[in-house]
Amino acid sequence: MPKILIVEDDIPLAEKVQEFLLQDEHVVELAHSGADAIQMLNCFNYDLIILDWSLGDTTGLTVCQHYRGKGGLAPIIFLTGRDSVENKEEGLNSGADDYLTKPFHPRELSARIKACLRRPRILQLETLVAGDLRLERNLRKLTKGGEAIHLRPKEYALIEFLMRHPNQYFSSKDLLDSIWASDSETSEDTIRTSIKTLRRKISADHEDCPIKTTHGFGYKLEVEA
Repeated sequence: MPKILIVEDDIPLAEKVQEFLLQDEHVVELAHSGADAIQMLNCFNYDLIILDWSLGDTTGLTVCQHYRGKGGLAPIIFLTGRDSVENKEEGLNSGADDYLTKPFHPRELSARIKACLRRPRILQLETLVAGDLRLERNLRKLTKGGEAIHLRPKEYALIEFLMRHPNQYFSSKDLLDSIWASDSETSEDTIRTSIKTLRRKISADHEDCPIKTTHGFGYKLEVEA
């Protein structure tokens, strides 16, 4: 069942939407402020986010930009009373996937949710940021603290994949299946060697490398909340 986060400071409305989506067999959680939303998004994974624009303590735009800046990939639907073309343009340009204005019919929201969930999960963001690492996809350039790091093609593919999925574990086989061609004769040993080389390039000897290995789980790029 898809897990959805509703970020809405109008509590009665949020609870009505939650009730409707529960009938569609979704797992639904609520956040009533921008701060709560950011904390929940930092700690938990969601399949989709429904986001209001005006949240009292901040804006949905800020929450959206923060989430995308951290590499968050879940589809985002703005659900808001702001109906100007400029607002819609700004919301979609910030990383949202859809924009629905209030008042709305629950069935339309349900249809848009289903449409978003059918789309590929990979979000083609131009810039990915993880800690002091910054990857500019259009330039195929990785920098750390502003200094460029030279990468071979598969090293680039590895760090891009990990930056798109921060704090998520992947086995050697997962990485092999996700990055290398399906008919490749590359072994899982190649993954381990590439990870070792990548660690050496992005972290000096005295530094703690953000690429972590946990026995039984695999590799992850650790990004602080």
